Amino acid sequence: MVRAPLYDEALRGSTEPWWTVEAPLDPATEPLARAEEADVAIVGGGLTGLWTALALRQRNVDVAVLEAERCGDGASARNGGFLHGYWSSLPRLVEVFGAARALEVARSADGIVPAVRALGEDVWLTEGGTLLVSTAPAHDARLDRDVAVARDLGLPGEAIELRTDELTVRSPLFRKAVRSRDGGTVQPARLVRALRRAVLAAGARIYEHSPVLELADGSVRTLAGSMRARDVVVATNAWAVGLPQVAARAAVFRSAIVLTAPVPDLEERIGWSGGEAISDARTYIHYFRPTRDGRVLMGSASGEAARAERGLRAFFPALDDIPVEYAWEGPIDVSSDRLPFFATVPGTRIHFGAGYTGNGVGPSWLGGQLLASLASGDDVSSPLVQREPARLPPEPLKTIGAQLVRRALLAVDEAEATNRRAPVARAVAALPRVFGLRVASR
Repeated sequence: MVRAPLYDEALRGSTEPWWTVEAPLDPATEPLARAEEADVAIVGGGLTGLWTALALRQRNVDVAVLEAERCGDGASARNGGFLHGYWSSLPRLVEVFGAARALEVARSADGIVPAVRALGEDVWLTEGGTLLVSTAPAHDARLDRDVAVARDLGLPGEAIELRTDELTVRSPLFRKAVRSRDGGTVQPARLVRALRRAVLAAGARIYEHSPVLELADGSVRTLAGSMRARDVVVATNAWAVGLPQVAARAAVFRSAIVLTAPVPDLEERIGWSGGEAISDARTYIHYFRPTRDGRVLMGSASGEAARAERGLRAFFPALDDIPVEYAWEGPIDVSSDRLPFFATVPGTRIHFGAGYTGNGVGPSWLGGQLLASLASGDDVSSPLVQREPARLPPEPLKTIGAQLVRRALLAVDEAEATNRRAPVARAVAALPRVFGLRVASR
């Protein structure tokens, strides 16, 4: 039994994302206030929990979703809105799973965009593909590796190298880029809202303002009610570290985002006519995209809004006169090999998924399919299921080590940006790999 709450208000973040300002939430459902039953109880009403609920309702399973605050109130509406699967992650997939199973994972996520389209609502879906850009000589090898892996797998179209004069967006920092045709961008709060509506229309029950205080095999208890269920699915993203099986293999980091005022002449200033989702090749990446109303979003995996704004000004000096109107941040769960994992707690019918590592908007659909299959008793063969990423050190070593490595990696990022060596920082940053860990490391 897990008695600690699977939700912590302090972890959520203190600032409202612009996404929910632009797309206000629908009226809240009633909290769970009595004893009820369901075939499957899903803890967490973010993207993973909602996709799981929808997949189960398509199997005519009786589903109840228990959400601590409002659906999408965590990372699901606090992200950058990048919607893609794993084709742009082929090198990491090959490293972890080998070539054949890497392709299996990448192909299994191909249903993401069709599933979003099938919701039938305007979620600002822009299928502009994704770009990985090099901004320093040290980054060029990362891009070369992406191209080489795709070529060696016989899929050169999944990683196409581009010169800066071939890009639709202009920045003085760009050296070259690799384009992946996979995915694009969405307005994440609109996506959560559309998915929540689809889940309710499909006949699932959603109880908001119902934080789970106790979790056991076959039951959950909230502040004012309880739910008996044949299966329980924990889909709480960073809050899933409340489960020992997740805490041992994932750590909580934070990501921060800044958003400019609308730029009516954005294309004239910097281009971006293709609407691509872009990230750089740092360890603590910058990720950036335009919005449908002409704003520019810049995120930083460092978790610092100030660093995100510095990135915005460095990448796009042509926007120096455009103010930042919104800034927000929130937690992400980072697995020890930077890929998600889905499993069943041994000896129980409690299923969980975690470790999206900053790429959850798209893969949450895949996670929903996998968790629905586990809760239905299916034999699931995906490489992402029932696997055990390397264990992280126990606390307090886990937190202390994460802080030390984070500082070192940030120092390496800054050194590479200015062509410095930083040997001490590099040595500290390399320590996780000695123990088979890849948390926030190359």
